[in-house]
Amino acid sequence: MGALLPKPDLPAPPAVLAYGAVTLRFDEIVPGIPERGFVPYYHFRILLADGTDVGHINLRVGDTEHVRISAGHIGFAIKPPFRGHGYAGQACRAIIDLVRLVSPTVTITCDPGNVASRKTIEKLGAEWIDEVPVPPHDPHY
Repeated sequence: MGALLPKPDLPAPPAVLAYGAVTLRFDEIVPGIPERGFVPYYHFRILLADGTDVGHINLRVGDTEHVRISAGHIGFAIKPPFRGHGYAGQACRAIIDLVRLVSPTVTITCDPGNVASRKTIEKLGAEWIDEVPVPPHDPHY
């Protein structure tokens, strides 16, 4: 495994990122590992109004084969008890102001069998491009 680099000089996220029932709480900027194709990313917790933590969302900043093919610029996970409420889509909409600060476009990927994530991506109005295999040299293979 490669050594971690110092935290990149990325803009601070907006003070408030919220949409619908969710608010994003900024946790950290995680440095990339260039030799593995990992770019730096913002990591947020997805919270409900009462402070309940329902999952997380990441915004990866940079463009590598790993990001385009496997990880995507935006990645999210909702804890099982909270799935089916649209929280992932709301988190994606909440993060849009930060996306606009760091990138003109984003790629969101999901496994072909992940029906819930695919529905979330479609509801966001994203354009489906292609289904591609993860290359054997990719860290997520």
